[in-house]
Amino acid sequence: MKKSGSSLNGTRRLILISLLVLICFSLICASVDIRLTLIGMIFAVFELTAFLIYSGFVAKRNAINEENISLLGNITLDFLMQFTFPLVILDAEGGIVWYNRSFSDKTGTKAVLYGLNINEFLPEKLNTKKLFDEDSDRCARAVLSDVTYDITSYSLGSYQKLYYLTVWQDKTELIAREEELRAKNPVISYIAVDNYSEASGYHQNDYRAVTAKISILLQQWASGLDGILGEVERDRYILIIDESHLSAITDKKFDILDEVRDISKDNVDIPVTVSIGTACVDGTFAEKEAVAHTALDLALQRGGDQAVVKTRGVTEFYGGKTKTVQKRTKIRSRIIAGELTGLMKKASNVLIMGHRYADHDSVGACVGIARLAFVCCDKINIIVNLNDYNLKPIFQKLRGIDEYKTIFIDSSSAQDLITPDTLLVILDVNNCEHFESIELYENTANVVIIDHHRKTGEFTNTPKVTYIEPSASSASELVAEILEQAIAPGGLLKEEAEILFSGIILDTKQFTRNTGTRTFAAALYLRGEGANPAEAQMLSKIDLKEFIREIKFENNVVIYRNIIAISVYDGKVFAADKIAAAKAADRLLNVDGVLASFVLCEIEDAIHISSRSSGSVNVQLILERLDGGGHYDAAGAQLKNMPMKTALSMLKEAIDYYLNQG
Repeated sequence: MKKSGSSLNGTRRLILISLLVLICFSLICASVDIRLTLIGMIFAVFELTAFLIYSGFVAKRNAINEENISLLGNITLDFLMQFTFPLVILDAEGGIVWYNRSFSDKTGTKAVLYGLNINEFLPEKLNTKKLFDEDSDRCARAVLSDVTYDITSYSLGSYQKLYYLTVWQDKTELIAREEELRAKNPVISYIAVDNYSEASGYHQNDYRAVTAKISILLQQWASGLDGILGEVERDRYILIIDESHLSAITDKKFDILDEVRDISKDNVDIPVTVSIGTACVDGTFAEKEAVAHTALDLALQRGGDQAVVKTRGVTEFYGGKTKTVQKRTKIRSRIIAGELTGLMKKASNVLIMGHRYADHDSVGACVGIARLAFVCCDKINIIVNLNDYNLKPIFQKLRGIDEYKTIFIDSSSAQDLITPDTLLVILDVNNCEHFESIELYENTANVVIIDHHRKTGEFTNTPKVTYIEPSASSASELVAEILEQAIAPGGLLKEEAEILFSGIILDTKQFTRNTGTRTFAAALYLRGEGANPAEAQMLSKIDLKEFIREIKFENNVVIYRNIIAISVYDGKVFAADKIAAAKAADRLLNVDGVLASFVLCEIEDAIHISSRSSGSVNVQLILERLDGGGHYDAAGAQLKNMPMKTALSMLKEAIDYYLNQG
């Protein structure tokens, strides 16, 4: 409107000026020639006529435009007011500037809403930042009068202020249909009977009777869930149920595990348990079956007698109340030996590492794998902390061997050795956070993991070979079995055999805990390769200063819940004291009535927790709640950037949760 008016006024001024010029021209011409005057007057009349016609046209056009604009504005406003979706214009603080009749009806109030904040009408606050942020999708969800809306916002500018037009779409019915479909989503589970070969070998008749009862129990369980249970192979089942029944199972913490355990405990010496892997994900049946198989493998790698549920982006663990039964056969170790030697022969170089704050078991396993690598490859390195005081006896023992003069390097030097064909072997750890170098793991394409701790989660870099055997006493035991299968008798050096032997001694507390027939078989093999138990024991000797450091961890001990010993050293200590803390946790188990012990100390920027159990408390499950892990009777955790008081409180909460679960 303003622009067209100014244009008209400019045109009028131009024509008037032209008329004045023509009149002046006519007066001048009159004094010269009457004919020129007549010509000038004709032009003036013509221009005046044109001016009048143009003015009338413009005035009529502007009147029509004004009428159309007014009409369009009225129609638009009426359309927005009558729009079936609620519409609200908000300012940058969420204040209501304008709303239509539909929004007013949905709020159920007749009061004027202008100037009020939108969150005054919602049971849960609207995420206005997500609605107004230009970098987001400008969408949010809210509930108004028991109706769920998806809200989309559009920015509006007026008088240099920013407003947002929000369109509210009712999604209640759609969400209800989605929930119905989700409830009918098929959930696939694999169920495997644990300890099959071990239990059946001892008590065939009893074992068959127990597994028959377990089969009947599983059938009844599946029937109660309106599911389908089928036996895919001997003592391995597949279960298919609707997702709507899964919450009932998880609410009861997979109590089917307890029921199976109760059936077998009075019939055979070795308890027969089951492991369950469940896939509650989207996708085809083939994709769900693969996820269920992975979940079952994870349950078995964590020691069995537990359920692993893989949902959309989350992995949950249930059970794990019984101690792992050691397997008697070495078939798996023979297969791993073959796979490992094959990978080493194809590799350009082999890098070997254990966990941070390495102990004798970690380094012993690394030395054992290095011997296997010497047979298959030319370039081998072991990644350790070269300044670790605890490794000094091992370095001294290997000092006179040419092959070990340059084999030990730090993690920064190892980065320069990575090639596309590099093979990285990780030992005595499966938690990425505790690797000697997590960067080395992430940057190497070919990875092998060998460990005896229960698996705590999925790997970000999928290994070529994974050998996790929680029933083994130590990583040194697993490596000794691999060497027995892969190299010729006498191929292991005496010094190497003694370092491996010391690793077994460390983790079994001189063959008093977590031992089985395979543990002693591994020790026998190492003894045959020249290991002297007395020399191996000497590697664990400590000086007077270290002995004093161990004692200080036992000065502040409290008994919690009548059966848990907790020792807190409230002051910073050195990294070497982590082993001293673990030894203190071992000694606390000698206190009458103590079933588990926890020792806390601060090293650098983290609170380190070492725990031990006499066998009736699963300390691994306790410390898993603190992102730790380990064994049923030996575990650890690190809590970073927090005071000791907070760490102690979190530990007690984890203990309470475990004990209250029964």
